[in-house]
Amino acid sequence: MALRLGMLGMWHSHAPGIVRQVAEHPEEFKLVGGYDSDPKTAAERRKQWERLVPGVRVFDKPGQLLGEKLDGVVVEGRVYENLKLARLALEAGKPVLLEKPAGDNLDEHRRLIDLAQRKNLHVQMIYLFRYMSAVTDMLGRARKGELGRVYKFQARLPKDLPSYHRYVDELGRYRGGIFFEMAGHVIDMMVAVLGPPKQVTPFLAHHHTAPPKTFVDNGVAVFGFDHAFGIIEVPALEVAPHARRIEVYGTQGACVIPHLGSGHLANKNIQPIEVYKTGAADWQRIDLPARTLQISDLREFAAVVAGKKDADYRMEHDLAVQEALLRASGMAAESKPKKN
Repeated sequence: MALRLGMLGMWHSHAPGIVRQVAEHPEEFKLVGGYDSDPKTAAERRKQWERLVPGVRVFDKPGQLLGEKLDGVVVEGRVYENLKLARLALEAGKPVLLEKPAGDNLDEHRRLIDLAQRKNLHVQMIYLFRYMSAVTDMLGRARKGELGRVYKFQARLPKDLPSYHRYVDELGRYRGGIFFEMAGHVIDMMVAVLGPPKQVTPFLAHHHTAPPKTFVDNGVAVFGFDHAFGIIEVPALEVAPHARRIEVYGTQGACVIPHLGSGHLANKNIQPIEVYKTGAADWQRIDLPARTLQISDLREFAAVVAGKKDADYRMEHDLAVQEALLRASGMAAESKPKKN
């Protein structure tokens, strides 16, 4: 029987991809309906998704959607409202698939996870690079000890300069700017390899000539671990193609993803990974078949909710990722997002 899903918040750029995967796998999933706090956004999404999900319903209030027969709720609203929407779902007894990042307030996120644990409900983050072929390969090698003792994790996750003004409009209210928006993807991987960081040192700046000068458009953070460093870079100034790179170095080998790809734009059918093992003459390039994004997140959610498996990423992991992200974004102590 198909998993019946509701969507609280329909604004996020990753929401159409979720809906597309639901529509392409009707034997597994069904979208019952959606809600968004902005009626214009809701109307636009209904028009866009009508072809994929004929007769898709849009509700005026979240409670109306939560009153439907649902097996789970996908939260795809604006970052600052998503934790409240997720809490409504948990209070209604529904497990939650939550878009990244997990809000902008760490205490609110902790309270959400506490509620989920008390009610024995699953909350799963949507970090949609998690199930990319190259990422699962890299994490598998690190977890199996193939790289030895990892001493460095480095990632670069840029956004394109032509979309700069859209980033300002959407992210200007957050102190961490573009870094807050994107860094969680790779912090998620870093914590999976090294655990929670002991120290976090951010370097956040505005380096574009365009205003506002308060917008962080270039961020670097250094993370300290007992036996490793992590370095993460997120600029919103990129003009070079194929520049999203991840590197993991250990005492017995190394693994590099030369280009991670995009979360919602077209990617190539092959995703390469470069591997070096101690004693080898040179690096080995492995071309992995690319995996369709977001369907793996949905299937993981369905399997965990059905009790068929333990979660690949525990809620405690997601809390550690969010804390590291907020500390690196200069937002750990904030209770409300900054307004321009």
